[in-house]
Amino acid sequence: MRIAIFTETYFPYISGVVTHIQTLRECLEERGHQVLIVTASPRHKQHTLKDGVLYCPSILLKRIYGAGLTSPVNRERYEIVRQFAPDIIHIQTEFSIGIFGQLCAKKLNKPMVYTLHTMYDDYLFYIAPHKAGQKVVKPAAHFYIRKVAQRATEVIGPSVKVVEYLRRCGVERHINVIPNTVDLSDFLPENVDPAAVAELRTSLGIRPGDVSMCFVGRLGKEKSIDVLLDMLAREVGGDERYKLFIIGDGPEKESLQHRVHTLGLERQVKLLGRVEHGAIPPYYHACDLFTTASLSEMNSISMLEATASGLYVVQRLDVFNKNQISSGENGDTFETAEEFGRLLREEMAMDSQQRAQRRQRVTAYSQRYGKKEFADAVLNVYERAIAEYPHSKRR
Repeated sequence: MRIAIFTETYFPYISGVVTHIQTLRECLEERGHQVLIVTASPRHKQHTLKDGVLYCPSILLKRIYGAGLTSPVNRERYEIVRQFAPDIIHIQTEFSIGIFGQLCAKKLNKPMVYTLHTMYDDYLFYIAPHKAGQKVVKPAAHFYIRKVAQRATEVIGPSVKVVEYLRRCGVERHINVIPNTVDLSDFLPENVDPAAVAELRTSLGIRPGDVSMCFVGRLGKEKSIDVLLDMLAREVGGDERYKLFIIGDGPEKESLQHRVHTLGLERQVKLLGRVEHGAIPPYYHACDLFTTASLSEMNSISMLEATASGLYVVQRLDVFNKNQISSGENGDTFETAEEFGRLLREEMAMDSQQRAQRRQRVTAYSQRYGKKEFADAVLNVYERAIAEYPHSKRR
């Protein structure tokens, strides 16, 4: 099968969506399928096809860290896709490259699969900073998402939360729920150098008995890192045995640095900036907990990586995405600062053997849904889309 995947961002940009798409590509190619990635790239001045990736020149969107915007219509780009002759089009974005993918599906008479990755209601402030503007933008966004879903032959979402969101957008059709997965082998304890972890713990100032937490992700308002900082300051502020390491970059970096200073958390919270994906495993293993207050996640890739590393998750309750956490198995949820503090102190009260046993349980739990199950589910959707699309013919 020949599959063309359309995404607004791809490597060297790092995000959960990029990691998801790379995993999908690897799964498909391991089974003998051919994959073309079509993506926008602010780094390229002309259309460039390299190693199965078509980079389309785009304008850098400074407000949306690392993303680019390109024209949804381009004859040169279309000709490259046409020559690839895909059996199926898979769009993983709703914007310029996503629109182009929809046009390719229509012109080439091919079935289109649409994966929704983002809760756009949580991102409207990037377009309309004020609530009055959001009241206008939100219905328009719902209308657009509904139209994209209606045009698709099949729709995929990484969690039940996607189904709830699409229903709010007015989508009534069947949604295929396929949880995210990534190649977790690099994060498993047996594949991470203990000496590198020990050296990193020393350089980060983590002492024996400390509770070290990490957050890995884009530093945007929708991630609610400010809420995490406020709760940390309220419950354990001033107690340097509790440390939080924030890995990532984004538009909120300066604001968060200022908040850390204002809350007096400089000795407990460190913003480490962007870390290359291949260098992240030791950072997870240097920590005890993965913490997040974000309510904008569909099915967090960084959380999957953290649990493969053995990190117990402490997550603010998201009622639409609560199935990602199994209390007592891979993590726990909190709603208040008091509940957040209780979970941190619970970790502090454990001795080294109890912490090691918890890590082992979390790592084991993370292996329940792997690459094989993920690939099987996606390929099943592809096969069904091809079978039900009247103008599509298998090559």
